[in-house]
Amino acid sequence: MFEELKQRALKITEALYRTTDLFSDAEPLKWALRKEALDILNAQPRDILTLEATVKNMLLKLELAACGTFISKKNFDVLGREYMGLLDIILTDTAPIGQIEIKAKPEIALKPNSRQETLISSLKEKGRLSVGDLTKALGEPVSEKTVQRELSTLVASGAVKQEGDKRWRRYFI
Repeated sequence: MFEELKQRALKITEALYRTTDLFSDAEPLKWALRKEALDILNAQPRDILTLEATVKNMLLKLELAACGTFISKKNFDVLGREYMGLLDIILTDTAPIGQIEIKAKPEIALKPNSRQETLISSLKEKGRLSVGDLTKALGEPVSEKTVQRELSTLVASGAVKQEGDKRWRRYFI
């Protein structure tokens, strides 16, 4: 299992390096992303909890890069999806690794802002909704891109779940 994880991490790291080549060498985020990728790649089976935290940090840094003008949203989606897949492998494996057995998927600590709280309450109230539905539910002038970024943060934190791709994607609690 761990070898499969390492091979997948290697492929994602290669893609991340190609993507961050577009960053300026003076940009600290470039080096922070690469450091996190190498930390994930160099993890040992006994470091599974550290690996989990490192992958979550990577997702947050990718979100930051996607919010800026560093990476196109499409590149973020691909890298984010791959790192989420890696995180799912780490969290859903119940076989003992070293002395640690992982049984549950812990959530990232997140204190939602007011927009995120509104999105969460809309999802609790109305069930599965699209980005367009949630944009309307906010009742404030905000772009669908902004709502997508908020939802990506909520999904990465575990507060919200998603299913489907592109325009068919729905979010739910």
